[in-house]
Amino acid sequence: MIDLSTGEYNLLVAFLEHANRVLSREMLMELAKTRTSDPFDRTIDVQISRLRRKLETSETTGQIIKTIRGAGYIFVPKVTFG
Repeated sequence: MIDLSTGEYNLLVAFLEHANRVLSREMLMELAKTRTSDPFDRTIDVQISRLRRKLETSETTGQIIKTIRGAGYIFVPKVTFG
């Protein structure tokens, strides 16, 4: 089990619901229901960094959340519901 803060959890849900799609910081702030809407706020970047540390272990191969320079972030693993 991995302990996540509310912000990290909301961010993970946003990534899972939009897997394999590049999401801008602004879109992530909206989807993750962060308190601020300032595009220069670094809260999303800090939460992504923390989420990466918690999810990406030595057993995972490569990055789970990739940075797409100038565009945003993408959640790479295949996600299926049901």
